[in-house]
Amino acid sequence: MKTSEHILDTARRLFNERGEASVTASDIALELGISPGNLHYHFKGKASIHIAIFAQMQRELIVLMGPVVQAPGLFSGTRVTSDIETSWLFLTVLLEKMFQYRYFYDSPKTLMVQFPEVARGFRRLLRMKHKSCSSIASQLVPGPGGLPHPRLPNLTEAMTLCLSCWLAYDPLVNPTDPDSLRTHRGVLQILSHCAPYLGDEQLDFYRDCEALYHQMIHEEVTALD
Repeated sequence: MKTSEHILDTARRLFNERGEASVTASDIALELGISPGNLHYHFKGKASIHIAIFAQMQRELIVLMGPVVQAPGLFSGTRVTSDIETSWLFLTVLLEKMFQYRYFYDSPKTLMVQFPEVARGFRRLLRMKHKSCSSIASQLVPGPGGLPHPRLPNLTEAMTLCLSCWLAYDPLVNPTDPDSLRTHRGVLQILSHCAPYLGDEQLDFYRDCEALYHQMIHEEVTALD
């Protein structure tokens, strides 16, 4: 691994563990076992490290969400999974990737005010999350006669809000839970927003989501054994 990559990985871990505002460039250098001058050779201060980490996150999230917001989208004809399972798997991968950069979601407004580059990129990612949630909601909650559901905008907003804020909310309520449980509980909460719009199918949808939740948790536990 290149020194610059090692610096970014270490800084991201420290920012996630302690919060970006609580970590100095000297802290990063000390953790790496290098001199502040060596760190400065690669990155001209903590701000440049922070912006580089955001650029890294933005690239990785765009790669994940790009195929979902463009044709043929997430629900192509080549799938072997149900609509709910396909949605679950995508949201799981997305939340897991967001979790790797979770300090950005602790107080995004503060970071956006401080760094214009982050503000522009964060809004771009938010639009892509909104489109991703709209795609999922459109598939899971169809409207009458093949038309979009009349409450699709409200449903999309609720799902996007949950997706964007979950990593800040859940650790406050369940601080000792393992990461996998936090992720799958987040996916369950996001998809649960669809159920009230499904009429007679509402209970079946809840049951399918809960079954997937327990299946995913079981698979995570089994993999650790």
